[in-house]
Amino acid sequence: MPMNVREEDAGRGATVRAALEAACCAGLLFGLVDAAVADTRLHGPAGSRALLGCYAAAVGSYSAGYALLLGLAGAALHPLMRRLARRARRRRLLAAGLLLGLFVELYWWTRPFVFEGHSSVSPERLTAALVQFLVAAVAAWFLAGICSRLPRAVFSIVCGLALAAGLGGALFVAGERRAVASRGELSERNAAMPNVLLVVVDALRADHLACYGSEEVRTPVLDDLASRGVLFENCFVQAPYTWTSFGSFFTGKYPRRHGLIAQKAGVRMVRSNVTLPFHLKTGRHTGGWTMRDEDFTGGTFMTGALSHGSGLARGFDVYAEAMMGHDIVETDSEWSVFRSELLPWIFKNKIQQRVDSSLVVSLARKWLRANADRRWVAMVHLYSTHTPYDPPAIFKEMYCDPAYDGPVQAFYAEHRIAIEEGVQEPDAADVAQIRNLYKAGVTQADAMIGELLSELGELGVLEETLVIVTADHGEDLGERKGIWEHNHMWQTNLRVPLIMSCAELLPEDLRVAALVESVDLFPTVCDLLGMELPEEPEDDPYARVDGVSLRPLFSEERAAAVKEFSFAENHLFVSIQSARYKLIVPRTLLDVEDVRVLSDPTRGPVRLFDLARDPEEWDNALGEHPEEARRLYKALFEWNAALPIPHSDFAASPRDLEQRRLLHDLGYTDSFGVAPEDPEGGGGG
Repeated sequence: MPMNVREEDAGRGATVRAALEAACCAGLLFGLVDAAVADTRLHGPAGSRALLGCYAAAVGSYSAGYALLLGLAGAALHPLMRRLARRARRRRLLAAGLLLGLFVELYWWTRPFVFEGHSSVSPERLTAALVQFLVAAVAAWFLAGICSRLPRAVFSIVCGLALAAGLGGALFVAGERRAVASRGELSERNAAMPNVLLVVVDALRADHLACYGSEEVRTPVLDDLASRGVLFENCFVQAPYTWTSFGSFFTGKYPRRHGLIAQKAGVRMVRSNVTLPFHLKTGRHTGGWTMRDEDFTGGTFMTGALSHGSGLARGFDVYAEAMMGHDIVETDSEWSVFRSELLPWIFKNKIQQRVDSSLVVSLARKWLRANADRRWVAMVHLYSTHTPYDPPAIFKEMYCDPAYDGPVQAFYAEHRIAIEEGVQEPDAADVAQIRNLYKAGVTQADAMIGELLSELGELGVLEETLVIVTADHGEDLGERKGIWEHNHMWQTNLRVPLIMSCAELLPEDLRVAALVESVDLFPTVCDLLGMELPEEPEDDPYARVDGVSLRPLFSEERAAAVKEFSFAENHLFVSIQSARYKLIVPRTLLDVEDVRVLSDPTRGPVRLFDLARDPEEWDNALGEHPEEARRLYKALFEWNAALPIPHSDFAASPRDLEQRRLLHDLGYTDSFGVAPEDPEGGGGG
């Protein structure tokens, strides 16, 4: 036996004890740190008891996890450490635990600042991760050295605190009441109502579905769904980005009424907004009764995020958010919400996503199975048509040229930025590859929707479920040189698919050509479910529902139209379109009522498109149809004046300003929006 190792410290048990002491130190440290971060991000659970319980459960969970990892490591590495004193073993094991924790913290919290938009396995990100690992290793060894010199009594106290936190946290979690389980049970109030499934495919262009005329993209599931329901050929969103469109889906209001006019932290909908899932629990039924909280259960399964203060999650009982790394979170459970912000659970979800590329659908199916005998409203947000375009091989092989060996094996935001900044100039093969990757994403989304519908069929509830498939915006695929993705005002961004199907409520195989908008979803669902619209007090300009029910378009009377115009806006432009014409103006023009402002070249680009003759928006028809432009502008001005939030609040973001510069450099924002001579160019805005 080595001279510096006491007899009682020579065995494997002593190494395991050292590992447990190290685990308690690391668990207490990182449990408290991550709990504090979660507390800050969530603004804390309601009540001091809940806050203390969440902190205790976090410390207990972290300590237990470290005990398992370091305990196994200590047992396995004992032969290599048995000649070391127990303090030296504890230092090495503690250094390993601190290294793991510090590296994970560094890697996760620096992601928005270190090569954002790059693949996690790109050379840049891997190099940055190696540097972070080395920094974490040095810091961990230094900190472990300091801790190793502390008296053994300190480690006993730390272990006692970790154990107490674990027991207290376990009692808190076990004692939490969850009301979710009782929601949605069938009753006389909801038994005759259908379930509602809204599927939103992010950045899905209507013209890339076979049922909308594409001859290249395979979408058998959506084609079949359209044959069993109603397809709206001309549906338009109110903004070409996600959160703002979601606000219109859920409230039936234009962006400058629901208030979610930017997709950034701190921006939320007007608090009085009534969302669809909330209305199904609290609204007035046309049968004469008021719905109750327990009448519907709601779940939203997001690739993006709804939970962080935007107001979009109001009325949902559970949510899952892939980008945030959130597994299924129960909104009534303080611990479930708190736990979702802790890094072990986030990384667990991220690892699951690596194994299951359609994890959002898998979680939704799991929830649907658990609620098959209840009334529910659910939203599933799919992302395979949004950057990064990186579909699984089974879909990629359907479209991509196997001989392509260029730089775009997957299309990330970094590629779009490089193209826009002129750093990269994609050749014809690169452009074809990007478009083929997008098409593969469309077919992947179709397949994932098929999984959801198959699940409903197997559960025996498909016939009693109102299924709605749409998109929050479309996508630009380089048709206009240098322009990719979205946030623009062309039809490729604003026109989206809208398919609705329900055997009990809707006709089959009907195509509707009338102009409709995303704001019409809310009142249409209310109409089909027999719900009155939310009250609209005259003194509250935010309460009005702007959309209209689309039921007259597919009822026996078959109305030709339910509205004359569709409106949309981004941070630079505002548009109005009728069945034939579309006018796009800089939002600053809305300060002037006089239609003569349309011919003022100092006011910026004004564009009028004759969509019947020029559906791709290449030729500015302002000079040919000035009277039509004036008619549309008058309607646009009246629409703007009726909204409670001034257009100036729609402030341009840094990316919007960069896009303005890009559009100008590419020749798309001349005074009249005339298409440049380059046939690759375009005249949109």
